[in-house]
Amino acid sequence: MKVFDKNYAMVYDSLYKDKDYEKECNFIETIFTKRSENIRTILDLGCGTGGHALILAKRGYEVVGIDRAKDMLKIANLKAKQENFTIKFIHGDITDIDLQMKFDAVISMFAVMSYQTTNAALAGICSVAKKHLVPGGLFIFDCWYGPAVLSEKPGVCIKEVKLNGTEKIVRFTEPILNTLTHTVETRFKIWNIRNGHLISETKESHLMRFLYPLEIKYFLEVAGFNKIEFCPFLELERQLSNKDWNMTVIAKASRRRNARQKL
Repeated sequence: MKVFDKNYAMVYDSLYKDKDYEKECNFIETIFTKRSENIRTILDLGCGTGGHALILAKRGYEVVGIDRAKDMLKIANLKAKQENFTIKFIHGDITDIDLQMKFDAVISMFAVMSYQTTNAALAGICSVAKKHLVPGGLFIFDCWYGPAVLSEKPGVCIKEVKLNGTEKIVRFTEPILNTLTHTVETRFKIWNIRNGHLISETKESHLMRFLYPLEIKYFLEVAGFNKIEFCPFLELERQLSNKDWNMTVIAKASRRRNARQKL
């Protein structure tokens, strides 16, 4: 089953209209200020409908976004056009792509890293990030924090979003936890209801991986990163706890070739 297919992409921004992208971009800029110098160019891996890319572009950064979901990119391009912004959105595999360009920072937000459920995919995205960074550039991403997932455990939930006076979207979420593979299969069923009648139904299954700092550190170090930090999402100065489902990772691209890369 595809993820973020056309029907899901069409309601994606409505489902997450309560997500505070401005606050998240403030957090990203705080990291820029405290952990680096003079960041002007950004590569957004798994950019989706451009929620972060558009805001960062408005703030003066040069942004390039990559995603493998064509329908999400169509929406991102439409939003950029409506706001008269020129942002390059590229269709591609973020675990294996080479743009022949270098950036001051690479970001990958909204648990994109947790969609990389195999070790090969994790290694791939770390390698892609390093390949596209200037020496000393930053790689920033968030993902599901394993201890919190096992402590809090995902549960069945229903989210309802009103589009207007007559139409609404209802999303049913059923998670299936697998402690052996460190994954959660998240089954979505989305109803589009108009005037009390079901207009359409969309089903998708998203496989997500929860991660641990030591394994992330390994993949990043092998790819050529150092000065790796972990913190709760949106809280740079606090230590992680078992209640922090979302973890932020900050890594700096080494200024010299990693010894392990020579093997």
